[in-house]
Amino acid sequence: MLRGLATVALATSLVAQSPSTDVAVGVFPFLVGNMDSRIPEIVTNCQTYGIDTLYVSAFRATGPSTGDLWVTDSAGDWDPAWGAVRSTGAGIHLQNLITACHNANIRVVAVMKCFSDNVQPDNAAHKQYLLNVIDYFVDAWQANGQPVYDLDGIALDYIRYVGGTNVNAANVTNFLADVRQRIGSLSLHAYLIASRFTFDGPTYDGNFNSYTATMNSLTAQYGQNWQQFAQHVDVLMPMAYSANGSIYNTYALHQAYVRKTAEYARQACTAAGFPARRVQPTVKTYSGEGETTTTMTIEASITGALLGGGDGYQSFRYQFLVNNPTWWTKMAQFAVPGCNWPRPRFSATLSRLTGVFDPTQTLDSDQAASTLQVRYDYDGDRVFDTLWLPNIAGSRLARNPGTYVATMQARDSDGHVSTTRRRYTAGSAVTVAPPTVSTATGGQVQIQIDVGAAGAGNVYLAIASISGTSPGFFWQPGFQVPLNIDGVTTLLASDPNGGLLANGLGNLDAQGRGTATLTIPPAALTFLAGLPIWWNFLSQTPAGAAACFGDSKQMTLTL
Repeated sequence: MLRGLATVALATSLVAQSPSTDVAVGVFPFLVGNMDSRIPEIVTNCQTYGIDTLYVSAFRATGPSTGDLWVTDSAGDWDPAWGAVRSTGAGIHLQNLITACHNANIRVVAVMKCFSDNVQPDNAAHKQYLLNVIDYFVDAWQANGQPVYDLDGIALDYIRYVGGTNVNAANVTNFLADVRQRIGSLSLHAYLIASRFTFDGPTYDGNFNSYTATMNSLTAQYGQNWQQFAQHVDVLMPMAYSANGSIYNTYALHQAYVRKTAEYARQACTAAGFPARRVQPTVKTYSGEGETTTTMTIEASITGALLGGGDGYQSFRYQFLVNNPTWWTKMAQFAVPGCNWPRPRFSATLSRLTGVFDPTQTLDSDQAASTLQVRYDYDGDRVFDTLWLPNIAGSRLARNPGTYVATMQARDSDGHVSTTRRRYTAGSAVTVAPPTVSTATGGQVQIQIDVGAAGAGNVYLAIASISGTSPGFFWQPGFQVPLNIDGVTTLLASDPNGGLLANGLGNLDAQGRGTATLTIPPAALTFLAGLPIWWNFLSQTPAGAAACFGDSKQMTLTL
């Protein structure tokens, strides 16, 4: 049974004393027009009313392997075959919006409409197309290593069957897992169907269907298994749209419905083993479908979201808030003033394999930057390589030369975690000098190893091969060394500090450097003349853990 009005009023009063620090609003430019000039207005409204995050509709699928991009193509590599770019002139300059929002400590999440009634989640080609669109947003980089679109997350809308009759929930969940894999540790959000009929139908009296019955219905009708979603999604957003009309007409019923959507989303997270996943019901701030939003329905929806265990709430949509100033005021009543999440920023400066990662530009409007914590996934494998660290610069040794995407998260004292990424390139670590040696006259070759200061004191072993670099060999998990093992490899490795090779095994100095010397006696190796010899190294920590390897470099023996 529903709570009595007195109980409802008391609960509402208690929630009002503990406003949310996770308040969001959805901006849908394709419904509005060209919003480029309105970016300052958007930022000002967010600052004024305590909005922490903008969800911006950036892409909408319109059919099999096609859709519309509703933001300016700042990356410059949108494939015209994928669909139109701001075809009607509507849309927004996403890169400019992100910059303006980040300067004001406001987060930006890009919303992608995935499926529609003419393309369902069982269409494999369309799902691959959507992954390409995901790549467009998350794998475009500026020359300084910053993302073109420095998004705080990706939100998936219509991540479900749309009017489908042959629903297979695995198609939806598996696609969600694929998106999770593509975006790494970047925050992933999903809009969830929260049909009032499924929760409370057909009588709509607040005597809600059980958790199990509701979840089974959502899975069977739409392919949305909330428990499976919770394994992959950072923020679950039940679309709890409630306004005065033919279904609910009382504060208590509006509140109870939104509260139940939050409770079931929270229960799904807990049952999946991820109780800390964020739950953020999306509440109705527009009129339509025979219903009318009022300040009462907004307050009832927000308090329901918070009473149900939601971490915050999102209003849908911005343009209607602009046209109804009292609705902004009601949202602000349940929002901590200001923008309350950390704004992560870091730089990555590389010297050989040593990277210096400096997060000290990370800020928070609620607390001193020095009190924030950061952690890193240095290579984009979704495994964080550090624990939570102080907000100070530190160094890291890359596994091998190459280009990486590092993810950094910043955490404040309220437990809010924000994410950003940078691309960086670890440079060459091996030099062979001279590159040619005569087998007739003999000579010396220096194999110079330089990994940078982060490798100081580590053990190294110089290795060589005459059979090339591909496919290479597996040394340790994550360490596929581009050098083929052959007789030369085993010969030199068996005696790295005597015979032909000197100082082939040793410790890197304080700058992370070491030099092995190959001595070729006159006329001793003429049978190898004309063959290339490839050089590399392996390095491990003093404790014996694999640390890094280099880029294979060639030398040639001549007559």
